[in-house]
Order: sequence, then C-alpha cells, then structure tokens
Amino acid sequence: MRSFFYSVLLTSFFATGFFYVFNGHAADFEVVSTPKFPYQIDEISATGISTIYSGESPSFEASKIITDLGVAYFPEDKIKIFPDPKLKIGGKVTINRAPLISVKDGKRSASYRSWTTTVEELFTEKNIELGADDKTNVSLSAQIVDGSQIAITRVAKTTVVEPKPIDFKIVTKKNPNEEKDYKKIVQNGIKGIKNYFYLVIREDGEEVSRSLTKTEIAKEPTDQIVEVGTKVLVYGSGVASIWKSSGDMIAACNFVKRGTKVVVVNQNNGKSVTVTCAGGGLREDRIVDLSDSAFEKLGGTWGQGLLQNVRVEKYYPE
Repeated sequence: MRSFFYSVLLTSFFATGFFYVFNGHAADFEVVSTPKFPYQIDEISATGISTIYSGESPSFEASKIITDLGVAYFPEDKIKIFPDPKLKIGGKVTINRAPLISVKDGKRSASYRSWTTTVEELFTEKNIELGADDKTNVSLSAQIVDGSQIAITRVAKTTVVEPKPIDFKIVTKKNPNEEKDYKKIVQNGIKGIKNYFYLVIREDGEEVSRSLTKTEIAKEPTDQIVEVGTKVLVYGSGVASIWKSSGDMIAACNFVKRGTKVVVVNQNNGKSVTVTCAGGGLREDRIVDLSDSAFEKLGGTWGQGLLQNVRVEKYYPE
C-alpha cells in the first residue's frame, strides 16, 4: 500500500511540473525546480549580421524565452520560433532586428525601431506630428535605413506687440495782456501710445528673427498748452545822455533800484542795449544817463552828446 501511495504522489508531482524528493522522514520534502528547455537564438541585425546565443528557458512565450537567455526583446522585431515551445523540447528562435532610427525632435532625442521605409511613414507610425512651419533635415519622402538620423526643428511664429510712448507737442499761446515774463501751463501734455507689431520666429524655443510688420496708434498724445505774455513794460521815453566813461554797460536812472537791468532802445535806428542801473539823480529832462560804451552801442558819439529819442523798457531774461 505504501509503494502505491508514493507512485501516485510522484505521478502528480510530475504532472504539475515539479516533484518532491522524500529524504527518509515522513514530513520532510525538498522542492525541485521547474524543468528548463534548451534554446538557440539567432539574432540578425538590420544590416544582416548574425549573432548566436544559447541557453535554457522554462517559458513558452517568445518574449520571456528571449529575455531568459539574456537577449534584449523589442516588440518591433520579427520573431520566429521552431518548433512550438509547448512541445517542451526547446528549439530555435530567429530574431530579425527592426532598423533603429534616431529622431531629434526640437530639444528632445529619441530612438525608434521600425520597418517603415520613409520618413513620412515613420512619423505616421510613431504619431509624430509636424506643424505647418516646422522643418526637417530631410524630406518626408526620404528613404530611411538602420542608423538614419532625422532632425525636426520646431518653428513657432508669434506676433509680439511692443507699446512705445509718443511725445506730446508743446504749443505756445500768446497773451498780449501779460508781460513777457509771464508763463503758465493751461493744459498739461499727455504722452500717447504707439504699438509696434513684430513677427517673432523661434526655432526650438530660441528666437531667430524679429521683423516689424506694422505700427498702430493706440492713443493720440495730448498737446501741452503754455500761455506766455508778450507785453513789454515801458518805463518811459525821452532823452539819453552820456553819464561817464566806462567800459561797463551801466546807466543812471530814477525809476528802478540800483542793480536792476533795463533795456534802452534808440527809436531812431532800432538799436538797443541792456544796461545795469548803477546810480540816480538825473535831471528832469533826461530819462537815462549812459556810460560812453552803452551810448556808442546805440549809435551815439561823444561829440553828439545826446540821443533825443530813446525808450527804456523792462529787462526780461530769456
């Protein structure tokens, strides 16, 4: 009876792919690994070079048999096994490697295995889409082989708007009722805005060109209006005489303080001179006494002595 039990037990173990070895004790058993089957792999590169690998595998799937023998598995490769692994006798695996193509897409690089024959077919198979402005280093109809290198330049065209200020104009408005030293801003100027439209082209994220396509006034500037006086204050008209000899443009006058500048105009010839009042005490029949240098600027001479028709005005610095 005991012999029969052991024979049934061993038969079950073999049927399930493993068995236990009795070591002399009823409760102690040792596990024996699943059997492996011999395989030979013939790896044929895309250029026809053959490499042979040998080993064992317990698997029935091609991918597992290949990796069990330490060979890289790629789903794009063409694989044949003879005979059927389910026969559990081993066999020969033939791998025809798919061509390997390198693609540099912008700043990213990738490698693809494919049996396609043109660039366009490869892009379709690998879902690589090209924009309308993107560029490739070869045409889409170009043939590809193992080791082909394809570069895609991603081109982006963008319109960039740069606003720039427009200076306002300063408009002078004359007021004859105010003196020449009067100045007032009656309307503040406001700068306008002019938009410059540029077509910016970037390749793989780097700007390669920028060209101006148009300009557009976004906001008109507002003129600044400045009101200025034009009236000249006249102190009086009359006779000018020579006060003293001096190379300085000085005069004596009774109507302004010492140190004040005035403009003396010879109304007969239009000549004028700016003098500084340095004294007073004039005769009533004189409106101003001039240094000989100032007198000569008005066209007078020592021999002449008097200028009968002069006008004295307020001095307005520029």
